[in-house]
Amino acid sequence: MQDLVYAECSFTFDMLEDKLVLLISDNAMFMVTTKENSKKYDEEFYPVTAEGIEGYNIEFRDGVLVSTM
Repeated sequence: MQDLVYAECSFTFDMLEDKLVLLISDNAMFMVTTKENSKKYDEEFYPVTAEGIEGYNIEFRDGVLVSTM
């Protein structure tokens, strides 16, 4: 899996239309995306841990970042 990063954010329509962005609401709104794709956004990003990927069941399906939670 590609390197994933996350940021706490307010969502925009660009984020909603971006297939490499996954929005997760967990007491706050978080955006998860690839490290490369994060360069399109003005947020402060942090690496997603293996535990986070497993806990939220994050995966790529047909080129789209999804959570099967």
